Formats: sequence, structure tokens, C-alpha cells
Amino acid sequence: MKGLIIIPDISGFTNFVKNIDIDLGVSITSDLLNEIIDSNTLDLEISEIEGDAILFYKAGMPLPLKNMFACFKKIYEAFNSKFESLKSSYNIEADLSLKFIVHYGDINVYNIKGFRKLYGQTVIESHCLLKNGEGNRNYILITEDYFKALDQAVSVVSSSNWEYTTSSSQSFTGLRKIGYSFFNYSSNKALENYHAESVEMNTAGRSESYAFA
Repeated sequence: MKGLIIIPDISGFTNFVKNIDIDLGVSITSDLLNEIIDSNTLDLEISEIEGDAILFYKAGMPLPLKNMFACFKKIYEAFNSKFESLKSSYNIEADLSLKFIVHYGDINVYNIKGFRKLYGQTVIESHCLLKNGEGNRNYILITEDYFKALDQAVSVVSSSNWEYTTSSSQSFTGLRKIGYSFFNYSSNKALENYHAESVEMNTAGRSESYAFA
């Protein structure tokens, strides 16, 4: 079956874990992940909670882009507000931020001891895209597969706090080429330019870029 995968992932988590008391770290991580889950306005289902990331999914047709951006804005602001409060309460110097991976394709859902798990290449590709090598820490990466399924172009996003920024690419062994759009968070700018970056997911290690119509 077809389905949507969304992964909110906390950037800076490794250094955070290294430099904080373990009990306090667990408490803060729990608070932040709960904030992300509670801000889910898209009725997404949870397949995994993976340390600093949540694997959300929704079977069926892709959700409207406008609804997704509204949800991401809510999650992002709730996450930042909670973390700023925790930083103040515990005098934390760590810098955590949030990125989102959005992908669409074939998924299989199966049950293990009451847990609903995801299986398939789309899941693997989504996790690989978390390692896309971007230097930015607050962004949304949306694959071309999502836009094709939605039958819309990137330019339908005409009002948002997320704007396109230049992207680099990284190759991942054994996977097909995947195009994606990369949006960086900006508190006071709208989306002005709409492009797509192609990431070459094979051993060739090359990339090419192009624009959506």
C-alpha cells in the first residue's frame, strides 16, 4: 500500500547526550518528544520512537501540503518553546533544533506483540535522507515522490515560515535517485523561490539540480 512517512528529528542530540547528566537528559528528551507528539495535528500514527526521532506514518493518499506546513510550524514552535523553558530552568547550554523528513511511497505495516511496525524501501530511504549532509539544523526536506503523488508543484507553498535554501547532496549506496525540496526555517520571511535538489542515492556519488514548474 501507499503511505506518507514523516520523521521529526532532533539536531544536536549526540552532543547533548554527551554533555548532560543522564537522568536530566532522559527527562528533557522525554519532555521534548512528548511535545512533538502532542502537537501532531495530522492524526499521524507512530511506528517508532528512535531516541531523538519519531517515525510517523499515514497510510493512503498524501496529506495536503498546506496542512503539513501548518502542523510542522506548530510542532516547531512548541518544541522551541519547551526547550527554551527547560534551558532556563536547568541552566542548559546545549543547542537543540528540529528537522523534518517527508517521503511518500510503498509501505507495509505489520504487527509484532501489539506494535505496528513499518517495512519497505520507502522506510529505508526516509532514514537515509536524515543523513543528507545539510549544514542547516532547522529544515523540512520533502521528496519529489510526495509532490508527484499529490500532483502539485513546490510553488503551491505561497505563504510559510519556511523558505527554500541552497542544498548540497550526498550519495547512499544501493538506492535509487531521489529528488527533494529543501526548506530552511525563517521567522520573518516567506517562501520566495521554489527549487528541487536531486540527491543521487547510488555509488556514482553525483548530483544534479532542477526546478519544479
